[in-house]
Amino acid sequence: MASPRRSWSLSLLPPEIIQEIFYKTPAEALVRSKPTCKKLYTLITDETFIHKHFQRTQEHFLRASDTVQIMDPSTRKNSVLPVPNELLQHPFKIDTLVNTHMIHCDGFMLVEYKMWKYRDDGSRDTNLALWNPVLRNIRWIEPARSITSSDYHGIGYKDKASDGYKILRFPSCPLEIERYEDEPEVEIYECKTSSWRTLDIELDMDMHIMRNCVAVMGNMYWVAYTEDEEEFIRCFDFSDETFTVICVCPSSYDNSHLASFNGDSLSLLQQDLVSRTIEVWVSSRLGDVDCFVSFSKYFSLSGPDIPALPFHDEAARPFYWVGVEGEDDKVCLPMCQIDDDGVRNYTVIESDFSRASLCGYVYIPSMIPLPWVRD
Repeated sequence: MASPRRSWSLSLLPPEIIQEIFYKTPAEALVRSKPTCKKLYTLITDETFIHKHFQRTQEHFLRASDTVQIMDPSTRKNSVLPVPNELLQHPFKIDTLVNTHMIHCDGFMLVEYKMWKYRDDGSRDTNLALWNPVLRNIRWIEPARSITSSDYHGIGYKDKASDGYKILRFPSCPLEIERYEDEPEVEIYECKTSSWRTLDIELDMDMHIMRNCVAVMGNMYWVAYTEDEEEFIRCFDFSDETFTVICVCPSSYDNSHLASFNGDSLSLLQQDLVSRTIEVWVSSRLGDVDCFVSFSKYFSLSGPDIPALPFHDEAARPFYWVGVEGEDDKVCLPMCQIDDDGVRNYTVIESDFSRASLCGYVYIPSMIPLPWVRD
């Protein structure tokens, strides 16, 4: 007589093995699975587990247009999620996120809409939201008092545990500022209190800031330049709430791409648009007391097969370029892996898209809830 089959469940494994399995499972897969077992559900919603899972997750690429696509560059696996209706329909009634600019910080995306809408009382509606793509959590941020169409934003913190996350807003266009009776101010939004406050800061309007930026270890960083085209790294420190120039860029190429490196340093990719030569630089560790920030060359690359990295001050970098391939309206998503060994090209995905687009972000998927006290 055949022996009866034994039922098996993941919950029967030792807790440490279950944890290790879940640490290696993508955040979007854990959220999508919604385990009915109380033991497993308690684990994936535990605050300590959530933060350790985030710390062990590698950087991904995020593309947001008609859908939200999260791609693991090491496996080139792509997960596709729907764009939340709230992010599309309030307040602009749009069908794509192409006309947005985003800043990543700890699994959150600060979303800026490049458009305006006025309320019945004449005030501008909010064009700023904080979003967790994996949890599909969204929080709209009420506009600051002195708002302009040339506003730049940033996100960071002094101490996440006690002080919470903060959002920075400051103007960047002297010509537009002259049109306002009240000079626009630098302001901080406290996520903990859901309120704006004004900083006593005088901006240097002779320094132009590029839209390309990065949040690292609680502070914001931009590539900036002066009229003589010398490039700097400009920082906003959320601890003392001041702007500082932390170093001069190693060279002033036409195309500069700023990003995070190892979570505690900056990387700077520069390209000469004529020769297409690429240089990649890495900074010394950020946040060291009394330590001057400097760049050292990580690698350089030249040759006829190097792609031109399109420059667009309003676009995020690195990005995906999605274009039509063939006559059947299929499009491909090419990815170039560039390192000191050369250039390798991959076709990541082939699918139907309603439009070509230029957008993409470095992103770490996270199950950390948005930083607001529950209403």
